[in-house]
Amino acid sequence: MIFTVIFSLFFNLNTYAATKPVVETYHVVHVKGKIQNLTTKKPLRRGMKIKASDNLKLTKGSKAVMIGARRGRFILSTKRAKKKGNEFYAFVKDVVSPLKKNAKASTRGAEDTDVESLKGYFGDTDFAIIGDKVDFNLNLSRYPLSKSKLLVCRYQHDGRVINKKLPFEGNTVTFDRNRVFKKNDQTINPDDVENIEIYYYDRSSRSSRKEASFKIIFINSEELKSELTELMAIYNKDNNLDDNTKYGHAYTYVRDVHAKYFDEKVFKKWLKSNGFISTTKVKYAPKKSEE
Repeated sequence: MIFTVIFSLFFNLNTYAATKPVVETYHVVHVKGKIQNLTTKKPLRRGMKIKASDNLKLTKGSKAVMIGARRGRFILSTKRAKKKGNEFYAFVKDVVSPLKKNAKASTRGAEDTDVESLKGYFGDTDFAIIGDKVDFNLNLSRYPLSKSKLLVCRYQHDGRVINKKLPFEGNTVTFDRNRVFKKNDQTINPDDVENIEIYYYDRSSRSSRKEASFKIIFINSEELKSELTELMAIYNKDNNLDDNTKYGHAYTYVRDVHAKYFDEKVFKKWLKSNGFISTTKVKYAPKKSEE
């Protein structure tokens, strides 16, 4: 009788353990805005782990990118959260979703190729620059450069149209945040600019031709380094990934989290200089679902 009771109790405990649902845990690699974990009473930061059952308070526009238990990427935002005043509240499980991939995304800057199309280089959605500036080489047959023929950047801010010449030396053109986003010693926040246009301008004929239109994104170099360090700690836990695989993880992360377009040649050099890969002779091979 006693044996039967003990066996029954043991069986029930094991059945409960087997059927108890597993709570998904996520590793946070990127946070934008302010997100408070009300369950742990701590602000959400890069490097933390968060459970699907945790309760959150979010500010408008805030989001987080996370890696799931099976190494899938997820995004958490205010999209389905309940708004109370100026803040949003939700459980993680109610506002998390798989991170949408930028399929058919295109990076620019092949190793030995000059830019033949500015629209092809900057894209038509968003273009990311790591740090404050990027240098790119133009094909001078397509875009002759001189004192009278040059590239001009145009955008609107506070109802004003602002034009800025892009400096060049030889066929190398520089897009510099500190030059483009400054007017009369006033620094302009690029986040306040909805759209950038690039024109090829001929002073002698006073004619211009629009070549590209896009949203500019500046990525803080140190923050990106920390984000990719977290990412590699997860994907390369056993230190067995080759350079191509590591590059693929870094490439898709920047593409899906920050901007669809960026200069691949510059990005490879940045990754190598920061110790993420040992050579710039790497290539991202997209999966069939992304082709």
